[in-house]
Amino acid sequence: MGHRHPSRLKNPEVGHARARWLLRAELAGCDDCRAEGDEDALSDLASGGIFDSLLTGFVLSRVQRWHSPGRPSRYPTTVYRVAPMDERELWWVPTRHCMRVCTVTASQEVDTVPALRELRLMSVPDRALVLDDVIDGLAETEG
Repeated sequence: MGHRHPSRLKNPEVGHARARWLLRAELAGCDDCRAEGDEDALSDLASGGIFDSLLTGFVLSRVQRWHSPGRPSRYPTTVYRVAPMDERELWWVPTRHCMRVCTVTASQEVDTVPALRELRLMSVPDRALVLDDVIDGLAETEG
């Protein structure tokens, strides 16, 4: 696309340039760019790729939000285990499956390799559901 979506993103964990562009397109409400970015993310399931960057940013921002000072964090742990039940129930089933294998290894470290492996085995519509949950969570963090 030949235009830009101005925005200062608050989530530094989304490091991939194209992933950041997709997130800005979401925040700007640009349907054309969002569709193009979704297609790119759904086809880039490599470590360090677009989907990986979005997934990492989502997990790190949510884990910080879910952290309770009265409850010590124990690592490694799965994202599914630390997510509040009411939030897990809002995720699509394929997202829940990915979060059962995505591991938080330290306070600012995530192992997304098993989740990316699971995404590669999913149908494109199921991957799209996971991407929607991830983008929605990141947009909520930004808003």
